[in-house]
Amino acid sequence: MDNLKIDLPEAVKFIIGRLEEAGFEGFAVGGCVRDSALGKIPADWDITTSARPEKVKELFDKTIDTGIEHGTVTVMIKGQGYEVTTYRIDGEYEDGRHPKQVEFSDSLRLDLERRDFTINAMAYSDKTGLIDYYDGLGDLGRCLIKCVGKPEERFDEDALRMMRAVRFSAQLGFDIDEATYSAVCKLAPNIEKISMERVEVELMKTIMADEPAKAVLYHDSGLFADILPEADRALNKKYREHTVYMLENIRKDKVLRLAALFSMTDYRDAEACLKHLRMDNKTKDQVGGILRYSKQLIEEREPAVREAIFKQGTEQMAYIFDFLEVECKAREAVTGIPISARKRHLALLKNMFDRIIENGDPTSLKDLKVSGNDLMKYGFKGREIGQMLEKLMYAVMDNPKINDKDTLLGMLDILK
Repeated sequence: MDNLKIDLPEAVKFIIGRLEEAGFEGFAVGGCVRDSALGKIPADWDITTSARPEKVKELFDKTIDTGIEHGTVTVMIKGQGYEVTTYRIDGEYEDGRHPKQVEFSDSLRLDLERRDFTINAMAYSDKTGLIDYYDGLGDLGRCLIKCVGKPEERFDEDALRMMRAVRFSAQLGFDIDEATYSAVCKLAPNIEKISMERVEVELMKTIMADEPAKAVLYHDSGLFADILPEADRALNKKYREHTVYMLENIRKDKVLRLAALFSMTDYRDAEACLKHLRMDNKTKDQVGGILRYSKQLIEEREPAVREAIFKQGTEQMAYIFDFLEVECKAREAVTGIPISARKRHLALLKNMFDRIIENGDPTSLKDLKVSGNDLMKYGFKGREIGQMLEKLMYAVMDNPKINDKDTLLGMLDILK
């Protein structure tokens, strides 16, 4: 126990109070206790209890059976859900991810014993105060990610915990305990048991964290060697300095952080890796597009910039300029060689881009003052319509002042 005082939300107090009134134990547990101890506002509040799931359902007016077979019932309070889970002991893990069976328990200590890291194995109630059997509060003070009990046992139970160790290290800026990290290195091949969807979630949380450079541990530990070889190469010592600079200096955006991770990778390999991660097609295409188009040279003319926007889209061009700006700085930082001419070129293009957007210049077919229906009235059919609209678009990108319906219709015979 400790003198730590946590300001529990009223709904959490109500749930724990109702459980205690009925003769059961109830505690806020896990990440919400950890974040509260760090002075952060928890994203959600989980509750653990000695009450069996059916009893929890009896005690509260509105509940949802979100994982009742594993002891979890979601209690709804004013439209907000709070997961209430019965103390449990996990049975044998056969697949490196899920227990074969779950046994309910009356012991909070045994429930906390099965959790991954000491900083996530603390419980709290106003009645009892902090319950910290495994010195999670001490490890918070030491800025340390450390397994509860024997690391190899925790990782044998659930191989995803190895990636979670890296992820928490990146999110909290903590080091990984030596014995815990050694177990990660030893058991890294077991990560193959984990679905790519879950790997993707942990990877994204890592590179979107305040210290994304911790992602190098995925390479150093061997976690990515077999499951994500393209990402593994991007984090190796040959490319590391550049990749780390990109991750640390690009803004916190999903697409840009992924582009930063693969900034030294061929776009085709990056797209293949994202596909393997089950990434959505839009994100995959945007990241691949940044890596591909960032290698192309845009002339220092507004028509050329309008054409780039036409081909890539406004959002994508904004991504490309953000990426290129940081990439230039990364090259200078890694090589120590100034690339002033390229930086001036990019600054000029970016100023043109901003001016084009601010002025509302036509950069897509929907900006044209004529439509396909207009062209049909002039006898255009099928593919001819799209071809003529594109010709008109290029003319307007060269001179936005001619984007007038009568002017464009008058150009049809010339452009045929």
